Parts: sequence; C-alpha cells; structure tokens
Amino acid sequence: MRKTTVTVALAVASMWPSSSYAWGVSAHRYIMRRAIELLPPSIKPFFEANRDELVVRVLDPDLWRSVGWDEDANHFVDFGVKEYGDYPFKELPREYDTALEKFGMATLKRNGLLPWREAEEFGNLRRAMQSFGRDAAFAGIETVLFAAVAAHYIQDAHQPLHATNNYDGQLTGQHGVHARFESALFDRYESRLTITPPPVKAIVAPRDTAFEVLLASYRLVDTVLAADKAAVAGKEEYDDEYFDRFFAAVKPVLEQRLGESISATAGLIVGAWERAGRPKLKLQSPRPIQKVRKPAAVAARW
Repeated sequence: MRKTTVTVALAVASMWPSSSYAWGVSAHRYIMRRAIELLPPSIKPFFEANRDELVVRVLDPDLWRSVGWDEDANHFVDFGVKEYGDYPFKELPREYDTALEKFGMATLKRNGLLPWREAEEFGNLRRAMQSFGRDAAFAGIETVLFAAVAAHYIQDAHQPLHATNNYDGQLTGQHGVHARFESALFDRYESRLTITPPPVKAIVAPRDTAFEVLLASYRLVDTVLAADKAAVAGKEEYDDEYFDRFFAAVKPVLEQRLGESISATAGLIVGAWERAGRPKLKLQSPRPIQKVRKPAAVAARW
C-alpha cells in the first residue's frame, strides 16, 4: 500500500508546474534528503528506512493546493502590508487568538498563516511520535506523514519571497521573479551550489521559530529583487545570460537559505521527538490483531 501511495504521489507531482511552489519540487526533495542525513542516531534509522516516502510526501502541502483545498495561506506571511506596521512587524501578534481577534480571519488568511500552521503540524508530529509508546497501529505511518508536512512549511519560511507582500515582484515590475528565484535557479545550477548546513538545533517552539525564520527571509528580499533587476537590465527576455547573472548575484543567498532550511527541517523532527519524550521509533509498527468474536447465545423464541 505504501509503495502504491508513493508511486501515485510521484506521478501527480511530475505533472505540477514546478514554478508554482515554494523552492520547487527538486529543492524541497533535496532539502528533505539532506535533513535525514543530519538526524541523531537514536531516530535516524527510522527516517532512513522511510526516506523515499518522506522525500515524496514533503510535497504533499503543494499537492493539496493543486487539488483545490483551502491551503494557500499556510505557505507564507506577507510582511510589508500596512496592517502589520514596519519591521519587525510587531503589530502582528504572535499569539494566534490575539491576532485573530485583532485582524479577523479574512485579513489573516489574506496575509498568510504559516507560523500557526507550522505549530499545528509540529503538534501532530509530536503526538504521532508519542503513539509509538502505546504501540499504536499507525504510529509509523503518521510520523512519516507529519514529519514531511511539518518540514514543508519550515522550508517555505526560508524562501525570502514567502515573507513579503511583494512576493512575485508585482509591486516593482518584476513579475515572475518568485519562480525564477526559487525553482529555475536551483534546477539550472544545483551542481554549482555549495550547501553546508549549520549545526542542528532542536526546535521546540515551532511558531516562534517560524516567525524568526520569516523575519530573516524578509531581510533578504531587497537583495533578491535588486539582483533580478540588475540581471535583466537592457534585456527583452529572461535568457541564459540573465539567469547566469542572477545566479551569480544571489548564489550566497541560495546557499545560506537552503543550508539553514536543511538544518531547520532536521531540528523540527528532533524537537518534536524530544517533546514527545524521546520514544523509540520502531521500524515497523505492530499490526492490529482482531480477535474472533464468538456468537452470543440467542434466547429461544417461544
């Protein structure tokens, strides 16, 4: 059943326009693969055994968007909107209920919900890991699913254009820069990137970490937009020379944010495991045993 799920997901993912999703299909998979390598020995065997499925399922939140689920707002925060004030955007409360009361759901969804979605999926992952201690039938399946999903959102937060209201250069006449930065550059120049993840630190406060990561991403927005504008100067189209120029200018940003995304993905998994009480992640959950039900005595009919 798992092989079938992975195969179907791969087939669907191959039909997605990679330019439409954060970091693109290839980069999300790359980050997930590299993150598994950084996990501590206590839990690494479980994730190594489920590597193929994790690398596929890290794309699930983008698949949910493509099939029409109400998912878009979970992938970003539009810092820069008037309602949130100036950097570091203290007008946006970090507590969800306070933010909801202040702005209402329509405004929050329009401007993005990523940190709160990250906290929700971190909780799902923690509970899935805890269920190993009860020998729950689906502990392994749910841990793989929620590890991949939680990883997706923290990876999105590391992409600078997921932290700004000028997310596609639409406010500065740079339409399409989102896809050119997050997908085209990685797909074209992956072999020329030197990505060295920093040491892994357990993430135990996912909402606050997501806000911090998004603020760091926002600080890089001007660098990305300026590089795009300089690379296309005097051109009528985005040709190979444009991409060479763009890549040369933002290569340090790509290497930094991809490396930090890898470490954060591993840190999220480690943090959920620690918060779960460090359970032993068994490679195969026990199959539920159904007992034979003996027919109850039937009263005679008179």
